[in-house]
Amino acid sequence: MTTAHTASPERLSDHLPALRAGLDQQRRFRVRQLAELEAEIDRAAEPTDAAEMARRQVAEKLAVAARHALADIDGTISLITSGRYGRCRGCDTEIPIHLLRVIRTTQWCLDCRRHLPAFDGSRSLRRRRGTRPPRIR
Repeated sequence: MTTAHTASPERLSDHLPALRAGLDQQRRFRVRQLAELEAEIDRAAEPTDAAEMARRQVAEKLAVAARHALADIDGTISLITSGRYGRCRGCDTEIPIHLLRVIRTTQWCLDCRRHLPAFDGSRSLRRRRGTRPPRIR
């Protein structure tokens, strides 16, 4: 007999306060980080040398990443508020609690995540059955 690793709504509701608290903490961190990065970018508005230019470029890239993370966190908080948190966007199954604890902002179960394109858009994370991996020449 096999058991599924899905969480019941009752069990999810038991974990929601801790999950929400973690998201609130992550949100505060990202807001502070973004404020610091934007201040650094403003200070280096007119870089005078290559090192300052490089620091500004790094700060700009980090700010973009922080904005994305903040948007993910805000979206997740919205899902909690609306009662839709913990359900996969792909198949509508419940996302296991252990996965939500590790990646609080996830909106995908592991099965659906495996079939999404890779972050760089080059290929999916898992090959489809009957296909061969690309040859390296």
